[in-house]
Amino acid sequence: MASPTIAVINFTLTLTDDPVREAIHAVNRQIREHFQPIWGCARTLKPYMPTFDISDPNSLAEEPIPADSVMYLVDESTLPGALGFHDLNSRDKPFGFVFVLDPNDWTTTLSHEALELILDPTVNVFVPGPDPRNPRNTVLHTYEACDAVERLSYNIGTVLVSDFVKPGYFTVGEIARHQNDFLGVGLKSFGVTPGSHLGFFDLATGQFVEFNGQLAPPQPAFAARAQRHEHVKPHRNEQRIQAMLADYQNGRMRPGASGLKQMRGVTRTARYHHALAFAHS
Repeated sequence: MASPTIAVINFTLTLTDDPVREAIHAVNRQIREHFQPIWGCARTLKPYMPTFDISDPNSLAEEPIPADSVMYLVDESTLPGALGFHDLNSRDKPFGFVFVLDPNDWTTTLSHEALELILDPTVNVFVPGPDPRNPRNTVLHTYEACDAVERLSYNIGTVLVSDFVKPGYFTVGEIARHQNDFLGVGLKSFGVTPGSHLGFFDLATGQFVEFNGQLAPPQPAFAARAQRHEHVKPHRNEQRIQAMLADYQNGRMRPGASGLKQMRGVTRTARYHHALAFAHS
């Protein structure tokens, strides 16, 4: 049986078809050869060319997309327009964004978002585990494939793809000679590598928390391997992105703009923050 599909739509002004197709081929290899044998689930990325004029938001029609989910490649400078593109697909389809802040450094983000969409397409799965600030407390960790190792990457051909965690990562306790991530950098269960982050729901406070990996204890025995795979991710203005999302959710859109009345999110963190805010509104 064929895997579900992810339509990859390039809305950037910086990427041409060739590098996008090369990245799609590499990520599909990663899914098929590395991710699926470990996790038992997969999707196939396919390029999709829309037939409408993306420069004119007033001309956008509700064009059906022949895929089970969608991944948008967008320039940050065109983010307000890209937010409106969610009108184009069925509202129940999983979706993701890749912000191409650097045309030479975006494929790890495509890999990251694709793997996480595969593992948790509805973006609402949580796993009980220790609070990284106080292991005696229990919190609900997001079921994310790449966040805890998002600063680590490796090559498939000439394309960089993201490291990802294994199922054992979401279990308490360590198994001898077991690797909790694909690259095997000594990541502990429910742990996080320096520069990466964790997201979890604090049951005691009712708040969603983002825990930065700079606060995580170092792993000296695996430092050389982790340094070899270190990948400095482009900076994203998370506060600005979340503010835009809030405007869309609350109906404060510019006249004539297109967009769902209730969007699930732009970044993974923003999805949880605003899902909780909506639930308590």
